[in-house]
Formats: sequence, structure tokens, C-alpha cells
Amino acid sequence: LIELTAAFGAFANGGYRLTPQAILEVSDAQGSLLYAPPSTAPQRALDARVAWLISDILSDDSARALGFGPNTVLNIGRPAAVKTGTTTNFHDNWTVGYTPDLVVGVWVGNTTHQAMSDVTGLTGAAPIWHQFMRSVLTGKPELEFERPAGLIRTEICALSGLLPTEACPYRRWEWFIEGTQPTTFDTFYQTVTIDSSTGQLANTTTPRERLVTVLALDLPPRAQPWARSQGLTLLADLAGNETAPSTTAAPLLILSPAANSIYQLSPNLPADSQRIELQAAGETGLQQVTLWVDDIVIAAFDQPPYQAWWTLQTGSHHAYAQAVTASGETVTSPAIHFDVK
Repeated sequence: LIELTAAFGAFANGGYRLTPQAILEVSDAQGSLLYAPPSTAPQRALDARVAWLISDILSDDSARALGFGPNTVLNIGRPAAVKTGTTTNFHDNWTVGYTPDLVVGVWVGNTTHQAMSDVTGLTGAAPIWHQFMRSVLTGKPELEFERPAGLIRTEICALSGLLPTEACPYRRWEWFIEGTQPTTFDTFYQTVTIDSSTGQLANTTTPRERLVTVLALDLPPRAQPWARSQGLTLLADLAGNETAPSTTAAPLLILSPAANSIYQLSPNLPADSQRIELQAAGETGLQQVTLWVDDIVIAAFDQPPYQAWWTLQTGSHHAYAQAVTASGETVTSPAIHFDVK
């Protein structure tokens, strides 16, 4: 815990790491100094601009609202950067956070390593961290993280992180190390014209009275299943049987599981309930899409989404997808490998 807390202290200290000192001094009964730790100079661990950006991220309540909700115990009423963590099966949980002048780490767990019951970093360590920070800092001046030179604030299109075009509806301002800010414009949001009677892209034969302008997303195949689950309009879906602009060279790929994943069967759960999701995505117009594990067909589809569940089996495995394109060509995705222990 002391090592982890000291590591986070480098962010609060502008990128300089200080070695923790457990003993400040030893004196005898007469007050004579018997021992003092050797003086150590701070060591530059990372760029001050990187340290500030991390502090800016970890102190942003709106950024963590999706996972934790707003105004949680991670808020202490003043600028403070904080990170929680929970180990597998709830054996441990952590909260480490800091202001510009104080860093505090909290560990919660059983000394026997016995798992707790659904206790996470947010519900276990974080309330202790919150109460300690509020108590210690009461009456102390509220400090902001001092921003170093060499940072620039740029407006971006929220979804792509690139410069916004007129078509981009969601924008925000972000800090960048000068020279790393985006210089190209967003390509995700596209204003296109569709045929109102078919819902597909219009062409030169579409009557003028049926032309409708809509905003569509031109996303890579990896992001398309998410977009469909959110009810977003995809350019790939508006293209019908035509070939939509492709943002990736791969016509078909496996989204899940991730390559080189390692899964572990639990003896405490029914074997048939321990499953992973197989998911593929590809370009527009694919037909006869099949998902394979160890050269065995797991599922077949005529339209997206291409996803199915596979019951875990111990051993090393490989998964891939196959499909037939609109032109009749059979394509196979790159195989991904994963292990089950």
C-alpha cells in the first residue's frame, strides 16, 4: 500500500517521486538527535504535463459518472484526484487519491485473504478515504492542481476525439500536450441524403420529393454493434446492398473474445453457466456469417448482430468468423487465440 500511494504521489508532486520515510527522527530523553533519515532529492518520474493531465482526468467527476454515478464518496468538496480498484472475487479493494498537497491510500480486505461479499473499492475503501481526507483537510486552504506550461485546450468532436465539423452534434473541450492536439477533422458524423420510401441512400434516380437529409455515423465495424444497440443511425445500414465507405481494411473480424484472453473456470459455479460471448463484425452486405471455435461452427447468421454464447472448456482455443460478401467471395477473419484454465 505504501508503494502504491507513493507512486500516485508523483502525480500530485508535478511528476517528481519522493521516497516515503517511515521514521522522521529518533531522539534520546535529553532531546539529542540520534538518527535522521538521509536527505534524498526528488526524482523526476514523468513529464509534469503528463502528471497534470492524469490529475485532471482522475479529478473529473463527470468522467467517472458513467461507472459510479455523480456526486459519490469520491467527491470531497475540493479538487482531488482519486482511483479505486477491486481484485477478483472481492479479495481486496483499494482507493488511492490526492490533493496538491496530500496523498492517501486505503486498503480494505481480510488478513486471511478470505473474499468479501460484493465489497468494491467504491463501497469499501472509498468511504474511509473520503472521511479521512475531509477530516484532515478541514480548515486547510483549497488548492488547485497547478497547470504547467506546454498544454493547450482544444475543442474536439466527443465521439472521435478529432476536430469537429459542422455535422458533429456533441463537442467538448479537452487539454492536450502542445503538439499532440488533433489536426484532422472528424469523419464519424456524415450528413447524407436518403430515399424516404426505402430508408436507404438516395441515388440519381430518386425523385426529389423523396429526398431526406439525415445524420449518420460512419463507424468501423468494431464499433457498429455498440451503435446499433444504442439505436444510432449507421451509414453502413443505409447503404443497403451497395458498398458503404469502409473505415477498416478488414472485411470481417472478431470483436469478442479479445485476443490472448485468459479465462478461469470457477469451481463454485455451474459449469454450463460459465460462458463467454462470441461476437464478429464486418462490412456491409455480408451473408452466411458463421462463428467458429476450434474449427467447429457455433452459430450462423444472415444479418447482424453476429453474436452467440460459448460455454467455457479448459484448454487453448482459437476463434474466427467466415462470411460471403455481396460479390460472392468467401472471407475469413483473422483467428484470435484464448485460453481457459
